[in-house]
Amino acid sequence: MDSIEKIHYKKETEGYFENINSTLIDQLPENPGDILDVGCATGKLGEDIIQIKNPRSYIGIEVVSAVAEEAKKRLTNVYVGQAEEWMPKLKSRSFDWVVLADSLEHTVNPWAILEEVNRVLKKEGHILISIPNVRNLGVITELLVKGTWNYRDYGIMDQGHLRFFTKKTIFKMLDEYGFIVKKVYSNPRNRWKKFRGRFISRIISLGLGQPSAYEEFITVQWIIVAEKIKNINEKEN
Repeated sequence: MDSIEKIHYKKETEGYFENINSTLIDQLPENPGDILDVGCATGKLGEDIIQIKNPRSYIGIEVVSAVAEEAKKRLTNVYVGQAEEWMPKLKSRSFDWVVLADSLEHTVNPWAILEEVNRVLKKEGHILISIPNVRNLGVITELLVKGTWNYRDYGIMDQGHLRFFTKKTIFKMLDEYGFIVKKVYSNPRNRWKKFRGRFISRIISLGLGQPSAYEEFITVQWIIVAEKIKNINEKEN
């Protein structure tokens, strides 16, 4: 078991891999073609997408071997191991959609992942991402007021998160790797959108002279749909 798998292995019996972000399903069209799910967990999200959206195929990649075995019961096929290992082996321009549901932040090299996503997507293919927002008021408060950067079992500060993103940084990465953002949503399921969080966030954003930052301060997770607009790597598999 490698170090990345070890970080996540203890979560296996805690329901960590069973969560479904149903908001993602709504972003996919009917009959979305061939889908690659990077970090597919137990495949429950994929199973629901298969039942509701009817893709041609649904392929997963999952680093935790025991979790991947569950996913194999639900998806077309599952590759067991790190995405950095498996994605270069996949055929170029073979998928219509790539799903990164709370997984890019768990990867050692997200830049290499996005480069490979660009390569394996067909022309005008799409990427569907859900990703934690580190510019959240809770993280900012702990860092600036308490002077702490504490990891937790889940959430923005999940101890399995190796990389951290703001809205601006993930948009920049997508642009650099040949994508244009078509839709972006703030996941409504979070406590910072209650009155107290909204009020504090509004005050801070106005105090900074950045009214538009308000939405970022109250957001725990961004949901993004981006379209591939150019090939950045011409190598073929």
